[in-house]
Amino acid sequence: EEHLQTARDEIGRLDSILKQFLHAVRPSSPRRERGCLHAILHDSLKLLQPELESRGIAVELHLEEDLPLLEIDPGQFQQAFYNLLRNAYQALSGDEGRIILRSRSTDYEIELSIEDNGTGISPEHMGAIFEPYRTTKSSGSGLGLLIVRRIVREHGGEISIESEEGEGTRVTIHLPRQQRSVRLLEATEPVIDLE
Repeated sequence: EEHLQTARDEIGRLDSILKQFLHAVRPSSPRRERGCLHAILHDSLKLLQPELESRGIAVELHLEEDLPLLEIDPGQFQQAFYNLLRNAYQALSGDEGRIILRSRSTDYEIELSIEDNGTGISPEHMGAIFEPYRTTKSSGSGLGLLIVRRIVREHGGEISIESEEGEGTRVTIHLPRQQRSVRLLEATEPVIDLE
């Protein structure tokens, strides 16, 4: 029964991947609900556990206790974490592969980072990292990071990437604790008087 449910969940996730692939550059509205980033992260790790174990990759968790809940789309964030975790383990080679997951909160935002000790990203590739269909992988689509950034931005956040060739990469998601709304100023009077 548990395996059947896992298969159903995976089919649903794959359906979601196909929809997101087709709409990678077209914005969509998140279906927000109050949720915990850690729970979504653990679900993503569970899906990738067989691949991580078969490659002998160690996963270290340094997650802040009692992380505040956020108004987020769980399906979108599971996709974002899945993409980032896959990128991390695909950058690893040898027996010493390690992925470190950290989270922390401030009065204003929540940060969640995924760090690996893999091959890193060259400066030439860093400049084009969010360009669609640009990839260094033989079987990659070049949409993974673009989708992650779109998801994060649709939730009012931002993504930052630090990398050093031969040392590894750290991707950090910054999310506001309160939902940001865009307020437009009314154009009642001209800002500059031309007279």
